[in-house]
Amino acid sequence: MSVKEKVDDEKLKVIVEALSNLRFGELQITVHEGKIVQINRIEKQRFPA
Repeated sequence: MSVKEKVDDEKLKVIVEALSNLRFGELQITVHEGKIVQINRIEKQRFPA
């Protein structure tokens, strides 16, 4: 079984959307007992010096 088959399509969609327009920041995926239970997105705003 591939990783994609193990991950729910809805969760994959949320991950792709979170990454699609993230320029600076982090995407944290929390896994519990082999299942994705939480996704945190931290976006940073950068300003020119």
